[in-house]
Amino acid sequence: MTSTVPPAPKQHSNYRSLGLIGQGQFGQVYCALHRKTGQLVALKNINRSRLPTHRFLRELRFLLSLGHPHIANCHALEQSATGRQLVLDYCEGGTLRGLLDQEVQLSLQEILILIGEILAALDHAHSQGIVHCDIKPENILLSLTPDGWLAKVSDFGIARLSQEMKGAYTGATGSPAYMAPERFYHQYSEASDLYAVGIVLYELLLGDRPFSGNHSQLMVAHLNEPVRLPNTLPQAIQALLLKALAKLMARRFRNASEMQAAVSALSRTLTPAELQQRFPKPIFNAEPSSFQAQTATSLRSAVSMLQLLPGSPDTAPMLLAATGSVVDGWALTETGTLASPHPGQQWCLDRTVQQVMSSPEGAIAATDTALYRLGSDSVPALITTFTAPITVIAGQHRWLTVQSTVTPEKFWLIDTWGRVPSTPRPFTVEISQGVVHSLVLDNRHLLIAEVVDQTTKLQLLTRWGKPLAQLELDVPIFQLWPSQAPYQCLARSGTHQQDLLIIHLKPFRVMRCRLDVAARWVGELVIGYVGISKTGELRIANFQRQLIGQIDRLPPPAAIAFHSPHHIWLATNHEATPRLHCIDIRDLDLDIVF
Repeated sequence: MTSTVPPAPKQHSNYRSLGLIGQGQFGQVYCALHRKTGQLVALKNINRSRLPTHRFLRELRFLLSLGHPHIANCHALEQSATGRQLVLDYCEGGTLRGLLDQEVQLSLQEILILIGEILAALDHAHSQGIVHCDIKPENILLSLTPDGWLAKVSDFGIARLSQEMKGAYTGATGSPAYMAPERFYHQYSEASDLYAVGIVLYELLLGDRPFSGNHSQLMVAHLNEPVRLPNTLPQAIQALLLKALAKLMARRFRNASEMQAAVSALSRTLTPAELQQRFPKPIFNAEPSSFQAQTATSLRSAVSMLQLLPGSPDTAPMLLAATGSVVDGWALTETGTLASPHPGQQWCLDRTVQQVMSSPEGAIAATDTALYRLGSDSVPALITTFTAPITVIAGQHRWLTVQSTVTPEKFWLIDTWGRVPSTPRPFTVEISQGVVHSLVLDNRHLLIAEVVDQTTKLQLLTRWGKPLAQLELDVPIFQLWPSQAPYQCLARSGTHQQDLLIIHLKPFRVMRCRLDVAARWVGELVIGYVGISKTGELRIANFQRQLIGQIDRLPPPAAIAFHSPHHIWLATNHEATPRLHCIDIRDLDLDIVF
């Protein structure tokens, strides 16, 4: 039997769905945009068979009574022919479970901040007489901040009102791995939520839960087995965990406010070195691998940029290198190496080459005021000229988008197919005074990222400049790169510019990968994402955003080109003779199986 993704709910007139983002206990969750305001929301589609009307109204009552920065607040109720949807806060960073599955090492300070935010949300809910009853990483949503994440508690679907806690309850009772001992006997209290927070804290610190097994085994463990903590944890953390995970409710923290105060006190009493420790501790400490010099090709002069020109059924792929006003081209073999140490083609332009890019009809070179097609002969063919300096926003697509460097809101669309010269089609984009980064996503879409202080506004447009969507991130973006996946791009971010963001636009999801170096070049190879800094530090993360390889002593690059599936071309200018290096990631000292 094959599984199928449930169909999206019929679009209500107020919202436009951007895609399915999750499957909740009682229905699907979609990312959606308000058609008039452009506000990004989560639409929680409620399954009538799983959540009857009286329980749906119960959850709606709970949500409408809550309003807190660390709760996924409810804004409205939508009714359609296919069902009911709750309109909730949207969190682009996914869930805490996703972060745990990614095996991200968080600093102790970051962990305490997240736990403090969860406790602040519970303190508010408890003050309204509501016990969540299902605190777990899957129900902790995340939004990105410049250097970390902000937590929001979601899914109050099985929450209990304090005045109802004494009666028997035979419905859904939560997740056994996070349930306090009394929960297995249908007893509920605020302390039950705090026990679950203790399990989440344990998992963040140690990478696993204290107890495992089926429902019966978990019940026995929660009721009888002591929690064992390694000596690697600071004593103050151990004391907090043991109090939160006490078997008897009376021995736990009295309320969320008291536990939150204890967490805050830890942040003040632990040393800076302790707070910067990262958890969970890896089983093996992987040291950066060494780079052994491989065969390099001497170049006639310093290179400013490299570009890979994909092959076709009739032509071999080609590596292009720009030097001043000259572009050299080397044919590549089937194994990805140079067919000859000397360039097979050369094009001379009348001005300094600013950019080189590939297109379906071959290579395109840009000077500050003109575009040229680099064909099979040595004479570049003029595509078009401009009266003021421009920069090209391009990918391996038919259409080029050109942006004015003098007037950032002014753009032109250029068709690279057919006869040249071509007539650019102008359009404008609404831009304020921020720093602008742009990227062509495919033959139909353009992405504009405008950064103001610590916030980035993302505008998705058609290739003609028609706005489609506007999204916001509470993080600054410093550089954009294309991705091989549709509706996806990569970005450099973070206060120290050491984070790689994987931005999914449909639906809108943003995942952070901590490279711990400021990557100047980022590309995709068969094993995942590769980032390289200006000083020659290389980091490899798989497509699950887990760091799987690092090298710290590459020759300092002047230019980089990625040649999937396995090769990286690196040009160096730091020696007396500029060189071109071909790096095969299979030959590096990495613990990766190819």
